[in-house]
Amino acid sequence: MAQYEAVENERKWQKQWKEWELYKFDPDSDAPPYSIDNPPRYASGALHLGHATGYSLIDFAARYHRQRGFNVMFPLCFDVNGTPVEVRVEKKFGINKYSVPRQEYIKMCEEYADSFIDSMTKQFEILGESMDPTVYYQTDAPYYRRITQISFIKMLEKGLAYKGEYPVNWCPRCITALADAEVEYDQNITKLNYVKFPVAGSDEHIVIATTRPELICTCQTIAVHPEDARYKELVGKDILTPVFGKRVKVISDEKVDPDFGSGIVMICTIGDKTDLEWVMKYKLPLEKGIDEEGRMTAIAGAYEGMPVKDARSKIIEDLLASGTIIKQEEQQQNRSICWRCHTPIEFLQVKQWFIKIMDFKKEVLEKADQIQWFPEFMKVRLQDWVNSLQWDWVVSRQRYFATPIPVWECEKCGYVLPAKEEDCYIDPTVTAPYKDACPMCGGELKGCQDVFDTWMDSSVSPLYNTFWKRDDEKFKRLYPMSLRPQSHDIIRTWAFYTILREHLLTGEKPWGHIMIHGFIMAPDGTPMHTSLGNVIDPMPLLENYGADALRYYACTCSLGEDHAFRERDVVHGKKLCTKMWNLGKLIEMTVTERPERVQLKPIDRWIMSRYTKVLEAVTAHYESYNFDKAMREVENFAWKEFADHYVEMTKHRTRGNDRSVRYTLYTVYLGILKMMAPMLPHVTEDAYQAFAGMDGAKSIHISKWPEPERIDEDAEMKGELTKEIIASIRTWKAEKKYPLNKELARVEVVGKGSELLKGYEDDIAQTVRAEKLDLLMEARLDRCANMVRPVHAKIGPLFKNQAREVVAQISTMDPEQVLSMLTSKGSFEIQLNDGRDVLITNELVEVLCELRYQGKAVETIQVGDLLVVIEVK
Repeated sequence: MAQYEAVENERKWQKQWKEWELYKFDPDSDAPPYSIDNPPRYASGALHLGHATGYSLIDFAARYHRQRGFNVMFPLCFDVNGTPVEVRVEKKFGINKYSVPRQEYIKMCEEYADSFIDSMTKQFEILGESMDPTVYYQTDAPYYRRITQISFIKMLEKGLAYKGEYPVNWCPRCITALADAEVEYDQNITKLNYVKFPVAGSDEHIVIATTRPELICTCQTIAVHPEDARYKELVGKDILTPVFGKRVKVISDEKVDPDFGSGIVMICTIGDKTDLEWVMKYKLPLEKGIDEEGRMTAIAGAYEGMPVKDARSKIIEDLLASGTIIKQEEQQQNRSICWRCHTPIEFLQVKQWFIKIMDFKKEVLEKADQIQWFPEFMKVRLQDWVNSLQWDWVVSRQRYFATPIPVWECEKCGYVLPAKEEDCYIDPTVTAPYKDACPMCGGELKGCQDVFDTWMDSSVSPLYNTFWKRDDEKFKRLYPMSLRPQSHDIIRTWAFYTILREHLLTGEKPWGHIMIHGFIMAPDGTPMHTSLGNVIDPMPLLENYGADALRYYACTCSLGEDHAFRERDVVHGKKLCTKMWNLGKLIEMTVTERPERVQLKPIDRWIMSRYTKVLEAVTAHYESYNFDKAMREVENFAWKEFADHYVEMTKHRTRGNDRSVRYTLYTVYLGILKMMAPMLPHVTEDAYQAFAGMDGAKSIHISKWPEPERIDEDAEMKGELTKEIIASIRTWKAEKKYPLNKELARVEVVGKGSELLKGYEDDIAQTVRAEKLDLLMEARLDRCANMVRPVHAKIGPLFKNQAREVVAQISTMDPEQVLSMLTSKGSFEIQLNDGRDVLITNELVEVLCELRYQGKAVETIQVGDLLVVIEVK
């Protein structure tokens, strides 16, 4: 078998496809559109297995729909925005947003992110992704940011966006607000400190257990559970905070957990979400103990200016020294952290821009129900997230490298002047407002310093892709998009925000389908992390095995599930590519011109019927994005039925002018290639070229999807029986260590079902190399004994010194006579030289028999109800 040179051939076809502009979307085409809301890959440069797998799954859908005649929009796009780029730039150059002028900082981020675009584009090309550079976009481009800004202005006009001062998630490292969806969690071990709080006007004290003693300076009240008998008399009393001596009241609230710590809690501004809920419920003052950079404020007294962590350590030290902390325990906590830099977050009350969510939760869920989810169970994640939301979406960020919020604000009265749609894209920190002064009070208008949350950009991708606010006619034709593919971890962000925003802006769902894939894990099933040293670089795999082999691994991954990486699947993928390629070389020697449809012979009707059923199943799997099932179906058929059986059965017919076998080989093999083409694009293209002139397309990827042939249940039943007969004889040859081409004098298939094989005799005889093949209803076989074999292992220990004499006598006996005695009595006697008679039982002797048919030795194989009789030549 020749070796398919994967990498060399893949590079050849990647270059050819670019020259042909094979994947170009035609916005003016009459063909039905199939548009993919492709996830813009983040401009970080490094390719990981998650990228390779996720984007391959998307490519399967794109390629399949091209073959189905759709005008496919599959944009090449990159996410070039936001905090992650800023974090990397600050780390690389040792800067922060305060140490470099704003525009210079932005330029450094742009140059850093753009430096990866060419290499990432090349990586997509090496993977065989059929993205279209003619509908290219990156999210930091003015043409894209324009859509983000216009969408915000529209929402502002409708009263869907507003500015307010509310407690928000705040990252002191990134110095910006965060939406709830941008908050992640980790497990942290900290100290639970049992702190004495004096009861005002007495010598008594209470004990409160807290992990955040640095926030005692912002304590607003103290709470106990109303049913906690220990503290019933405490409710309504005044308590003094340690260090600061602030007088606070004790209240009762059912949310207090009597079993945690001492059962008494201090409500601070703001330690966690529970604190926040109590603050809002009781309308408590919002004192600010921590500033935007994560340092203690003036109300922290001696701890002012200290970073939170240092302040915590110092106040614990002071409280221990004064005997105010009476004990400490280790406490495991679920800590809120920033999704990008993983710094612990705080809750700060800062003026921010918000998009309304709480008023539209029901509508978002209704829109989600209008979308087809693949797999369906992933919709539950969105539903759970929507139902858990308690706050509107904070969309402003105190960063630089993102889309500017297109408004000017009056410093005096707070009036907001939005940019005109026709002026967008605009940076209000650079461009002067189109009004000289505030129309309300005459005050100075200042450009908004904040930028949008990155999801504000990402969530308008369906609008951008369908020409919203660019071409109304195209928008009507293309919106909603066909497919949103994404991973399950961003359902609560990208999927949710897109459904919300498109509902608020268009009243429609953003896509017809959403396809959710999982993560690729390390081989042992654990997440891949650089810190664990278990990250697998896919580039060496691509160089060793080729893109199609790695894409085969993607074919093994079910939607919605995480999968451990298995290199053996990549190895198998390469073997499959070689098998299909070599199969093509064999068939192209037989099929030299397009065969005409003819009346098919029996065995051809069998494989054609099987092929049609496989085609129907594979097509259904593609339609529901079950690519793993599609590959499994077509691979099993191609390898185990078509190649291993049908091709072997019909080799003898390819040497003549058999039009039926030529038509069948051509149709089935071409169909197999087309079914595999979306998943294994390079090897199928290479194999297809031998038949391209016959099929009528320059590339398999723009060829027509196969048409089903006739299903023939009768032919299938008889063909399967024929296959079983041949397979059993080939297996028998292998067991006997005969070569598969060993000739047989005669094969008889005996039994009432043998008449089903009429018309298949020649296929069986030629494949198993039998000179003669007969189908018989019955046959008489004679069982003849032809050798007596003493069992030495039993005779030796039993007869010891006389064992040799016993063996000699048994070996010279008539096999038929021995068989008769053993069959009738189970034993016989022999006389030794010393005159003694000894008993020989079944255990001491083995009689070898052979079957004879018409006087000649034969062997038999049972195949279901049929007996296969073989006479060896």
